[in-house]
Amino acid sequence: MPTREIIGTVLVSLVFVVAAFIYYRIRQRRINQEQSLPRPESAAIGESLFACFYVATVFADSPLERVWAYGLGIRGQADLQHGDDGLSILRQGESSFLIPFSSLISLERGNATIDRGVERDGLVQLRWELGGQELITSLRVTKHQERNFSQLAEVVRKAK
Repeated sequence: MPTREIIGTVLVSLVFVVAAFIYYRIRQRRINQEQSLPRPESAAIGESLFACFYVATVFADSPLERVWAYGLGIRGQADLQHGDDGLSILRQGESSFLIPFSSLISLERGNATIDRGVERDGLVQLRWELGGQELITSLRVTKHQERNFSQLAEVVRKAK
């Protein structure tokens, strides 16, 4: 077998080994996080605030550590809704969850999270508590950012 084919086979095999390593590492991290964090409350259907892109949930004290537990590590399209109990993040194709108003610590604007940088104040960041851990959930709003943030801030202000 010529050297070129051997090198190609080794490199392709290496890609599969690295992919398997990453998969099992994330799986183990998810299992560990699920042992220390309670499951977030299920989302409740409420009044829609705006469509957004769910970017990430990270630990507030370790903003470079993504929360993988209960499917929170996967990005995707979402709809932010509010009801009497809190803010519901209804995610397409993933687990939806509720951030109770009683757990909500602050509402902020940001321009970066674990693997996403956007324009100034391009992210809505919800700081909240789950099982004694402070988390930051980042949402990307692409349309009517100022209006939607103001509307969300008003909902949070009235609920507190």
